[in-house]
Amino acid sequence: MTFVAAKTQIALVVAGVTGIAQAPTNPNETQNIFPVAAIYLSSGNLGAGAIGTRKSLYNVVIDVLTNRIDLAHDLTILDAFIDTIPAALLAEISDGGDRFSNTISTFDQITMQFLPTVDYAGVQLIGYRFILNNAKILSNT
Repeated sequence: MTFVAAKTQIALVVAGVTGIAQAPTNPNETQNIFPVAAIYLSSGNLGAGAIGTRKSLYNVVIDVLTNRIDLAHDLTILDAFIDTIPAALLAEISDGGDRFSNTISTFDQITMQFLPTVDYAGVQLIGYRFILNNAKILSNT
């Protein structure tokens, strides 16, 4: 498997969360539909496994953003995602999950962070950052 294939599957899972208007595989240059999820690589480690295999560990960022209007209004929109985004991601690696269409074996944890101000192509946004820590991708070389 590849990181790009895994990122595509993460985008599909996040797009299925109630309230997310868009979760493109690659973020748009400008954005006018909210809330939007931007998904990208933060860091990673490519390791060698048994002969002919490779185990890669990636930290994948999912920024869930909405346009900044009024703090109380914005948080009303965003706060639901504190539970629903992690629930959707964890469901993928649970007993009934399909492991992001078999692109990610597992991940260690989800780190969450508040983003009080984000400048996105000149538009002020606010949101939450979710990081899949050590998303494990196994592949044959």
